[in-house]
Amino acid sequence: MTIKTLEFQAKEYVYDLKNCASEFGFNNQEGWQFSLVTDQEKTKIEKDYYPTISAHPAQEVLFEFLRMVKDKLTLPLNKEEYGFDPNSAIHKNIRHLIAFNPKMHR
Repeated sequence: MTIKTLEFQAKEYVYDLKNCASEFGFNNQEGWQFSLVTDQEKTKIEKDYYPTISAHPAQEVLFEFLRMVKDKLTLPLNKEEYGFDPNSAIHKNIRHLIAFNPKMHR
């Protein structure tokens, strides 16, 4: 995957986030919580919260994708995101970036 393609995916993702936030009436910068998750965690979040927006870029560029999305939304990275290493045993199964509003339960 090239950086240009990743950049385009990040723009599309941010566009979807902004549209969804507008549709559900909350501020897209304050309302979304971002998580790098496994398939099972993604399913659980989707069952517990609505709306959710997820993306599935290649695992080796997942952190770069998250960084691009947060840059476009002018949001800082948190401590856990800085420590993300896709090659570590802890993060081997992480496949998705998911955004959800923790105040909007199903």
